[in-house]
Amino acid sequence: MKVILNENVKKLGFKGDIVEVKDGYFRNLLFPKGIAVVASDGRVELANKRREKMVLEKERLLENVKEAMDKIKGLKLEISVKVTDKGTLYASLNEDEVITAIRAASNIQLEKKHVKFEEAIKTLGNHTVTINFGGKNTIDIVVNLVKA
Repeated sequence: MKVILNENVKKLGFKGDIVEVKDGYFRNLLFPKGIAVVASDGRVELANKRREKMVLEKERLLENVKEAMDKIKGLKLEISVKVTDKGTLYASLNEDEVITAIRAASNIQLEKKHVKFEEAIKTLGNHTVTINFGGKNTIDIVVNLVKA
């Protein structure tokens, strides 16, 4: 039986895909939970139009990511932090502080999920922070922590 998925289903397909499933699987699991509908001619045509729209949105998003990466490339940030008498940080650097510094330097708004640390940053000096937009779209920036 051919069905159109309304949601992503592990090991079956993604939202909008037209897949072949057994009648019982559709009747007992997919249909009652609203995960899929029967693939009629009208619904198939609508699903194809939605898929084209999603492809265009993904292309637009990829262009935005490339533009953001160009602005961030080679960026060196300097962040002032509070330190103890011994020169250690009171708290390790967090994603919000990096996001704020990037926004101030390049006017690009990132989310926490984009900022990755190899390990917690707890010392003054230069450190490498990875900005990951997903897939192969990653870039490293240098963050210099200085005493406030």
